[in-house]
Amino acid sequence: MNGLLRRIAIPALLLTCVAIEWSRGGDSLPNWLANLSVKTGAGSDKVLRILIALELCGAMFAFLSSGLSHRVAWLTGIAFAFSGLAELSAIINAPGDAAVPASMWIAPLVGLAIGAGTLALLMRPHPTPAPRGRISALKIIGALAVAAFAFGLAGRLELAPRTNSRFSSSGAEMVVLNPSEWVGMTMAEAGIARHVPSLTPLTMEGTKWVVFYSPTCGRCHEVFRTYFAGPQDGNVIAVLVPHGPGVKVLPSDQPADVECTGCERVSLPDTKQWIITPPTIVKVENGRVTCVTSTDYDRCRTPADVKP
Repeated sequence: MNGLLRRIAIPALLLTCVAIEWSRGGDSLPNWLANLSVKTGAGSDKVLRILIALELCGAMFAFLSSGLSHRVAWLTGIAFAFSGLAELSAIINAPGDAAVPASMWIAPLVGLAIGAGTLALLMRPHPTPAPRGRISALKIIGALAVAAFAFGLAGRLELAPRTNSRFSSSGAEMVVLNPSEWVGMTMAEAGIARHVPSLTPLTMEGTKWVVFYSPTCGRCHEVFRTYFAGPQDGNVIAVLVPHGPGVKVLPSDQPADVECTGCERVSLPDTKQWIITPPTIVKVENGRVTCVTSTDYDRCRTPADVKP
């Protein structure tokens, strides 16, 4: 891999990783690295920001310095290959007998291929490099400025939290929702808008109540009759929590759906199995969650809020 190619391809690869991680948030973190963040107590958000900062540093160093681009290319190839192997090992050694969906194999295989390809190109014979220049104070200051910029930018990025998911014995993806952690966040920041995009525009203005419910849940019907009776004028968003693929639903004497006149009705995707306690009420004021409860409903929906 010649110097010009390194100074273009490696920064482009690293910046692509940054763009993906920024758009997907915590879900872009490899499982092995997410598990490591939990074991060390650092948390997935902090680890992801450090990863983004290192990638930004590598991209800028490789682009600005021909000498550093060679080292960055080696580190990039090793990191991609190692991460791909670690992720594949985690998939192969995962507990249970359920078949892993094909989509789970794509990212680690692509990462392994990129890492192996980069290392193969670097090991090809190449002309003897020119003697390296001395390390000057100006270069040190420049490197520190690049690092400060990268870590500062990574610390300011808005990143969606990682979705707590795993696979059930039937092979369906199980997603654990923790609404109690959403207080102070927008629907996008909480990560739920990735699954139900319409929740963001529906909750941006005024006071809204987002209610997660199941049609076969007797308590859900009772809560809607008690706290959301009468016309709601779009102030209540009823979010259906489907049972998920392969889940056997026992016959129920409950109505087919909850009574909520004037509610906005949306649903979580039925291709996944959702873990959440229904009914859960989430109060959103001007776009941000201010109250969450699945037990004391008077705390988030007072009698004064209930229309006659």
